Amino acid sequence: MLRRALRQAGTLVYEPCHRFELEVPPESLSAATVRLAALGAMVADAVRREAVWLVIGDIPAVAVREFELALPGLSHGEGVWWSRPFGDRPARR
Repeated sequence: MLRRALRQAGTLVYEPCHRFELEVPPESLSAATVRLAALGAMVADAVRREAVWLVIGDIPAVAVREFELALPGLSHGEGVWWSRPFGDRPARR
């Protein structure tokens, strides 16, 4: 209700985000990027580096922990995750 009222008033609502880097083996890339998208992440780049994919993007801060907990299962224990606060963006939900 509050969000709708703010939108009608022309107020923009922002959410804090993290910039992330993710390294996953090729067989885990699809599962990891699908999960990131479901959590509201925006992938800026994905680059193949020898035996892994490096994925770079932004994710809502509220979703960081959820992805961190899911990563071992998504990557069969071979994923590497790094993130840091990166500013705000308009909330999408």
